[in-house]
Amino acid sequence: MKKIFGLGFAAVLLTLGLAGCGRPSLSVNHHQLQPDGLGAVIKGQSRHQTIDYRIDNGKKRTEKTHNGSFALTIPSKATNQKVVLSADDTHQTVKIEKADPLITYSSLQSTYNQAITATALSKADQKKAMVLQKQGAKLKQQQQAIEKAVAAAKKKLASGDASAAGDLKTQAANLQATSTEVTKAMKKAKNRVKDQLLPTQSPNGIHNLIETKDVTIRTNTDQNQVVGIALMVPVSAMKNKTDAKKFAISFSVLANSTGADAKKLMKDFKKQTKSSKTSKTTNKALRSNGVDFRIGYSTTTLYIYITKQ
Repeated sequence: MKKIFGLGFAAVLLTLGLAGCGRPSLSVNHHQLQPDGLGAVIKGQSRHQTIDYRIDNGKKRTEKTHNGSFALTIPSKATNQKVVLSADDTHQTVKIEKADPLITYSSLQSTYNQAITATALSKADQKKAMVLQKQGAKLKQQQQAIEKAVAAAKKKLASGDASAAGDLKTQAANLQATSTEVTKAMKKAKNRVKDQLLPTQSPNGIHNLIETKDVTIRTNTDQNQVVGIALMVPVSAMKNKTDAKKFAISFSVLANSTGADAKKLMKDFKKQTKSSKTSKTTNKALRSNGVDFRIGYSTTTLYIYITKQ
């Protein structure tokens, strides 16, 4: 009996040894990849428990294998990347193509935060802000016209010109008063939505910058260039009118910030969601002005990946 058990145990060891020998020391599925979403996923096989890799001759990093396979995500950049993977003396090289930047992070942060803050203003303050914007533009045009007239004939100002200059001062004073009111209202509104605003700076790589119970915004930033944005919303929130409105605002502001047509995209999005099953599906990407919006679902979350191709 002991002999039989010994022979059986040896056979098991031999089988395991042969299985291990069957796995490659290190291989990758593709040697050239295009970014997908916020990054590129390198998949491969190895008989080792871990593999090492370097991105553009950077610091060495380690990835574990699972049942002889691995998958590591490399954040996309605005430049081409070279990833060298190693296991013992075996090396594999994968080239990742660059991603086109959507917008600078500073521009995105300014545009997004201003729009989100404006939504927290009262209707009366929103009206004042719109008037302020129109008056400011008109005043600027008038000022430029008067400055040209003054430069052309400093010593021969007609009475009409002087009157216009006086009117300009009056309008400027009124504009300043309205500006002060709007500034105070914006400060209060900003405080109300502070957890919904993008931070002043974004570190390089993939990071969640806004995390609330209603919306998560994740960006992939490369040296102040935003090369990808992910908007994530609980599926349950889409069934709630208030939460759905918050999603629509975030989606529209992000779309407009990247130069896309938010109004058209929202219509296309509604059509697509009505004709799709909201469970573990990936829908056809929506596209506007060169910007792609890829929509997908898990059992709990709606994902929208915003990239430029």
